[in-house]
Amino acid sequence: MITEVQYREYISDFNGACAGTGITHAEFYDKWYEPDAVFEYIPKAARNSGKDEAVGFWTSVSEIMQETIQPHIHFMSNETTIATEAPIDFLCKQDLEWVGVQHKAGTSFRLMMCAFYDLSPRGKIKYVRVYSIYHPHYQVS
Repeated sequence: MITEVQYREYISDFNGACAGTGITHAEFYDKWYEPDAVFEYIPKAARNSGKDEAVGFWTSVSEIMQETIQPHIHFMSNETTIATEAPIDFLCKQDLEWVGVQHKAGTSFRLMMCAFYDLSPRGKIKYVRVYSIYHPHYQVS
């Protein structure tokens, strides 16, 4: 089981890896994920299976934008599952399109994320499904 306090540490580790101020993406994966874990990103239904694919995905995102998961709005967990909702802020390092919206270098945008985690008997993440939604209403002014 991952408690809410541990989940906050998970988010802190992820944000540090994305910012380059903490552990690496590979170290983050080893700490929190089973070796063959699956990371699924919705709406594109893209799946990253295992460490190499997940770390490659996170690294590729970090090359084009700075991702920061904000404190969660909702959190629920039991021995096998975590469900959470939180805003995610992105600072664009270059001009790009993300979830169907064009963004200029130096601008930022916010997505609302809902994530569902399946945990192994060892308490590590074995499957995560992340739903990210863009809406103008979520943007920080």
